[in-house]
Amino acid sequence: MKTIAENINVMSKSIGAAMKDRDPGPIQEMAKRCTEAGADLLDINLGPARKDGPEMMEWVVNTVQEVSDLQLCLDTSNHEAMEAGIQACKKPPLLNSFSAQPDKMEDILPLAAKYDCEIIGLTMSTHIPIDTDERIAIAYEIVAAANELGIPNERIWIDPIILPIGVEVGQAHAVAVQEVLKMLPEVFDPPVQTTCGLSNTSNGAPDELRSAIDRAFLPMLAACGLTSAIVNACDPEMMRTVRLINALRNESLYSVSDAELK
Repeated sequence: MKTIAENINVMSKSIGAAMKDRDPGPIQEMAKRCTEAGADLLDINLGPARKDGPEMMEWVVNTVQEVSDLQLCLDTSNHEAMEAGIQACKKPPLLNSFSAQPDKMEDILPLAAKYDCEIIGLTMSTHIPIDTDERIAIAYEIVAAANELGIPNERIWIDPIILPIGVEVGQAHAVAVQEVLKMLPEVFDPPVQTTCGLSNTSNGAPDELRSAIDRAFLPMLAACGLTSAIVNACDPEMMRTVRLINALRNESLYSVSDAELK
């Protein structure tokens, strides 16, 4: 299972301020921490990036690449900022925030085709479905649209979308996500990759409980075939859970250090 570090996010108070002030220190320190923690990719989340989006994304990408060689995951709904980030990347990035919404189909998906990038497709259109079959139908629409542009299944990551467990339909969504993950290998040949924003599970819960909730759900998703997750790479217990999942799925060679907190 690959891990995508969620920590370089404009919504973080310290990281958001550093982006605004063009202060590389906090961003580079976070990138180094996540890299040393064992993350496979670093997510750069600028959100809508309405003001100076392209310049901001280019600056953050270059800032991170000065201290880490990991593949980047670019996350913004601003397609101009996305393209600026792609052009600044030393290796083709993974693109996030794509869905079956018309504007995302028109603006984000063609960038993945143009620059030979991998892309995450969220199983939503005008709304986030609860029903498993509707999620599968949207996944099929996403993959078909990507294939039409020459993007093979191997470069497509499907995100069935996790909602907070504490909201009214949160538990139903949690069950549907697991069902979707089990069904995807039967729908697509060759198979697509899968991912999720794991911390969405515990969003709204007391801070002291969030890690426990997320770590309980991740092995369940792994058992359903999840191939990657967007996680808090600065949570040692989370990263230990990932290491042990990889060892127990025979995706890495087990050592005692896998079970140790680092």
